[in-house]
Amino acid sequence: MKILSVTAREIYDSRGNPTIECTVELENGKHAIASVPSGASRGTHEVFELRDGGIRLMGQGVQKAVQAIETVIAPALLGHEANFIQVDTLLRELDGTENKSVLGGNTMLAVSMAVCRAQAIAEEIELYELMAYLCEFETVSLSYPMFNMINGGVHASNHLQVQEFMVIPVGINSFHAAMEAGSDFFHILKKLLEQKGYSTAVGDEGGFAPAFDHEQQALDFLMETIEYMQHEYGISMMIALDVAASQFYDKKMEMYHWQGKLVSSDEMIHWYKQLAETYPLYAIEDGLAEDDWQGWVNLYDALGSKIAIIGDDLFATNADRIYQGIDANVANTVIIKPNQVGTITEALQAIKLCKAHGKNIIASHRSGETNDSFIADLAVAASAGQIKAGGLSRGERLAKYNRLLEIENQLLNVIAKNE
Repeated sequence: MKILSVTAREIYDSRGNPTIECTVELENGKHAIASVPSGASRGTHEVFELRDGGIRLMGQGVQKAVQAIETVIAPALLGHEANFIQVDTLLRELDGTENKSVLGGNTMLAVSMAVCRAQAIAEEIELYELMAYLCEFETVSLSYPMFNMINGGVHASNHLQVQEFMVIPVGINSFHAAMEAGSDFFHILKKLLEQKGYSTAVGDEGGFAPAFDHEQQALDFLMETIEYMQHEYGISMMIALDVAASQFYDKKMEMYHWQGKLVSSDEMIHWYKQLAETYPLYAIEDGLAEDDWQGWVNLYDALGSKIAIIGDDLFATNADRIYQGIDANVANTVIIKPNQVGTITEALQAIKLCKAHGKNIIASHRSGETNDSFIADLAVAASAGQIKAGGLSRGERLAKYNRLLEIENQLLNVIAKNE
């Protein structure tokens, strides 16, 4: 099925910032739409994000990206088959740089996602089926949700340095049941915060953003809710942290600005070891800075056999950095964010690399999101161990969870028909 037109427009993400929406129309009259997210805590190894600069919209406008799609990319794609792998190759050729600094990773991803979705429509299959088939994955499965319950760092206006305090239901055999557990937890935690006089306003990613002074308060609130869930519902939950340590790392001093002091990576690791001994800790994401490689080696040596050590800024969905991480043995889990790398093909290549070397993957949203549910299909296609889509509030977060509920119903119907 050939591409008839490629158009773009400037829309707004969940933080009220501009982003790109791309529409691909096929010769049969059908069309596909995709929109790209943006992160607040962007790693330095992510691809270039094209913004307008200047006064308008505080420099964050994306009219240059819209223009690039309609004047550079669209003419090159018209009449081509809706084949996203071929289109992604063409996009990289048109850009010609390693970090997508000509067209912008956000520009390219909008087109890549839209063409991928258009190809699935043309072939009359689900988006996750297309990606799984092209990756030669024989089966697909639902991911465990990592629910963001308390926001900190750059995602909230409080004194928490840890960016995300998440909980994960364990021992649950369906995504529907996991969602029920997450919803119950969210509302119980909300009541607990209200009872103790804290705000229940939410942060960028849909978790609560109370005016806590330190991490211990957040962890204790989570523990109180976990114990209630266990006692009243018989449901067990574990805790995961996204520390986003690059945000408070001093590159010159090679130290961390942590809780009012300058500390070393070894001191950070010591704190993490204490947490693992005190709380039902499942995972630590970005516990150290993106270029503190020796620190990551030490962190993995200390805790890699006990919990998930997750790299996000460390890897930036970049195959070369993932290779480096495999060689150095610094993590057992890799975050996958398509907008860190710029095309769906490259994100799938990163996934295949992780799977080939026994690394778990987590499909992840960004703090500035849209209602596009693409990452839900990506998570299922890759049989990702977990998915990060935010808290149990805000429509752009629930769009991903609701798509996963829809996919689960589809898969259950297939199983029922085959029995």
